[in-house]
Amino acid sequence: MNNIKDWIKGRLKLQGWDSVSTSPSSPSLSPPESNGPMLTSQSLSTSFQQLPIISGLRILDRKISEFSRFSLVFKIVLLIPMLTWLILFQFSKYIPHPHRPKIDVSTLPRAETSLLLGYSLQHFPRSELPENEEWSDFLSFLDLLSAMAYLIHFAMSWIFALFLYMYYRKKQMGGKPIAEPWTYLWCFGFLNMFAVVTQLAWPTAPPWYLEYYGERPANYNMSGDPAGLTRADRLLNYPLFTNLYGNSPIVFGSFPSLHGAWPIMITIFAPPHRVLKVGGGIYVGLVWWAAMYLNHHFLLDLLGGAAYVLFAYFVGMSTIKILKTAFKDKMLSGAASKFAFKKLAKDDGEVEDYLPEIELAIVENDPIITSSTTLKKTMSHEDVSLLDEV
Repeated sequence: MNNIKDWIKGRLKLQGWDSVSTSPSSPSLSPPESNGPMLTSQSLSTSFQQLPIISGLRILDRKISEFSRFSLVFKIVLLIPMLTWLILFQFSKYIPHPHRPKIDVSTLPRAETSLLLGYSLQHFPRSELPENEEWSDFLSFLDLLSAMAYLIHFAMSWIFALFLYMYYRKKQMGGKPIAEPWTYLWCFGFLNMFAVVTQLAWPTAPPWYLEYYGERPANYNMSGDPAGLTRADRLLNYPLFTNLYGNSPIVFGSFPSLHGAWPIMITIFAPPHRVLKVGGGIYVGLVWWAAMYLNHHFLLDLLGGAAYVLFAYFVGMSTIKILKTAFKDKMLSGAASKFAFKKLAKDDGEVEDYLPEIELAIVENDPIITSSTTLKKTMSHEDVSLLDEV
């Protein structure tokens, strides 16, 4: 433990601090005194740092850093699949039509008829009920319920990522912060990237196309159609879904269904509480029903989406282990490195006296304090073992 205290004192001295105030009322470093009234760059820097606005900015920067548990580079790497998906999805409309594959209008409906339940689930239960005044209120309720499920779908994944961040923000596993929502976003990015690549390489017509045009050839000049969501637009007296689907960059992307996939991915990453897992299962069932009720997807599309989730989860969880090894010394941010020093502070009161200064040095991105490799070179074997625990 003495090696650690000596190392801390040495680092603080190298930064130009000669003494430490351990008083609870002023847990901060005392700047080195200048020699006489001579105006030097050091005294100018000290005076500048003591300006109220600069002090305020330093405090703000420190608070922002405390919210960052992982390094910026690590987070950017984990967002690469997500960014790739967004680029492919948004810019796919600029691919020249002659260079795009032929739109498949027959494989999915024929497979659905041969292998599954045919078209019996399309529009269900509307397809089984009479459209008269007696059932009109119930059918309107189903229209709005399915529309709500589809509308929530667009925002739910991002809301869920924020929920994961808030839930795991102060939790640890083995003394280290839990890598959520970054692991979720990594797998979610792979899911969407694989799905969009499939939709661009094998464009497939959705069931509403079959209902309108049969197996006549489709072309890329056609706009998307809201299908059953048109009824919700009429009830809302506003063309919300007509505008939304009319401007979709990918019209012929029935397989795999991301409407079927996203709720499953959310349920997999939901914290291990029964109410969350059951709620996730209900959400999956609601969106799957809505996708077929609104005639946007075949059951085969939804099952394909589920298969893509499992594949993306396997790829994501396998590769993130490699990333964590590669970023072993750079994965955690300076704020997250405080866990190690706070662990030491529990065992030695003198180390706790230096904790505010240590935290300040970490937040200011001291290149040696934030490098566990360099830190371990200055420690005894016992101290290294203690640091490894956190």
